[in-house]
Amino acid sequence: QTDRPPYPLDREGNPEANLAASEERALFDAALDKLPAEFREAVILRDVEELSYKEIARVAAIPIGTVMSRLARGRRMLLSALERMRGGGSHGM
Repeated sequence: QTDRPPYPLDREGNPEANLAASEERALFDAALDKLPAEFREAVILRDVEELSYKEIARVAAIPIGTVMSRLARGRRMLLSALERMRGGGSHGM
């Protein structure tokens, strides 16, 4: 199990919406786990933990330019993994 924050559940108590959110989170987590560690770290720190590029550079002990590169590549890899897992193939790249 991960320590990532869960998607918020539907406040109206809609079981279908809650199930869909839970399934989407599981798919996202599985795709994220497929990324190489350095790209997964960048995506999690920026898009999940919401750290700034400067904070990520400090935490990961890498230059800001490397943060930006890893984040861009990591996001592309994440989208590609999600599309493969959903059976969607390529998104034109």
